[in-house]
Amino acid sequence: MPKSSVIVLDRQLVRSKAWLSLGGTAPQVYTIFRTKCRMDKRVSGKRSGWEVANNNEIEFPYEEALKQYGLTAPRFKRAIDELVAKGFIDIAATGQGTFKVTTYYGISERWRLWGTADFVHAERPRRRTGHPGFRKGNTLWQRGRKKKSTDVFVHGAMHTNVHGSILAMHTNVHGEKVTILYKWNENQWLASEIA
Repeated sequence: MPKSSVIVLDRQLVRSKAWLSLGGTAPQVYTIFRTKCRMDKRVSGKRSGWEVANNNEIEFPYEEALKQYGLTAPRFKRAIDELVAKGFIDIAATGQGTFKVTTYYGISERWRLWGTADFVHAERPRRRTGHPGFRKGNTLWQRGRKKKSTDVFVHGAMHTNVHGSILAMHTNVHGEKVTILYKWNENQWLASEIA
């Protein structure tokens, strides 16, 4: 958390058409984002000022939005979508709603060009509607089929089902889906990544 109890909003930001066009809870959500910024003094040439030291590393989970600020998931999502669309924040890495995968945000200056031809449009990365493992015709999911793989020992993997296989799916920091098949073999867990 930032050490200072003060946040500063740029006067141009508050007077901008982009800010004045925000609806719903978007202005409040942006203000909360600003409370999560760590500011460092910037000195570059003749310009000096402040910059966000933890930009693209700001976390604001849906659970926190609900428990601390009373923002339901649909309201929070709409606010995020509007802030991204109008250039106030960017999504640096997305968890896409996957359990225990963090989404990281960054404060953006794109709002300065909102409403002009030079504005850079952005939107929330779309969640993939499927996974290769669940597509029709994938024989990996059928019983009695063996998969050819290069299995390696997994250190510290602890599972209760020691007689069968366990499939673990997660999204990495870059938003790519990763699927790993764990198999118990000769008192050790073997893992193979499934493309």
